[in-house]
Amino acid sequence: MWVRHVLGCLPLLILGLNLEMTFDDLKMKSLKDQPYQKSKIKVFQVSELLKQHQANGSHWESGLKEKQQAGNVSWSSRENLLDQIESLAGSLKEETQKNRELSLQNLRLQEALHRAANFSGPCPEDWLWHGENCYFFPSALSNWEKSRNNCLSLDAHLLKINNADELNFIREATSHSNSPFWTGLSQRKPGSSWLWEDGTPLRSSLLKLQGLARRFYPEAACVYLQRRAAFADDCIVVAFSICQKRATLLRARSCQLERLSTEYVSAE
Repeated sequence: MWVRHVLGCLPLLILGLNLEMTFDDLKMKSLKDQPYQKSKIKVFQVSELLKQHQANGSHWESGLKEKQQAGNVSWSSRENLLDQIESLAGSLKEETQKNRELSLQNLRLQEALHRAANFSGPCPEDWLWHGENCYFFPSALSNWEKSRNNCLSLDAHLLKINNADELNFIREATSHSNSPFWTGLSQRKPGSSWLWEDGTPLRSSLLKLQGLARRFYPEAACVYLQRRAAFADDCIVVAFSICQKRATLLRARSCQLERLSTEYVSAE
């Protein structure tokens, strides 16, 4: 009976021993594996830290590259800005100079237009205009010296014939009269050259002088025009005279004014 009871409980005892052994074995195995687990955890942690540092390093490197690129872009932009400023400054200087020149041209244009508005003609009243000269025929009879002084008082001089065109004009202008008209041609000393008032010598091909022999005029001889011919005579002879001076021509000035006006309008 006892033996049967013992035999019946034997499996339970064996199971209990097996369970106890299994638990102890697991416990011992766990204790044996614990250093390995801890080492594995540490390796994992170190790996994670390395990954994190690597990520941080990549991020820092990326940020550094971005900053470097941004710095390069910023420096390039600064250089471009400086170039633009320099270019604009040069353009501003050129425009300022152009404006100054235009202002000066405008001032000159206004002055010229003012003079033109007050301009009455190339010659004074009662003067004849031909070519580049004005001619006046005083109504008084005088000797050569007084006639000369009278022309000087009019800011002029006695007639000087420069070419055949002027000679023909004077001949036509005096053709209505038989009276003599003093010119500015004279011979101040016997045997000297015939000279105009400005010292220019007579061109023999232009005028053929007629008159008495030189011995009748021991001091000076002067030339007058009469009936389309030139005569040498004593300077004390009284005659009419012909005064001459340069005409105030606007031809060249008008071209200049037109050019300045065109430039000014174009600039506007």
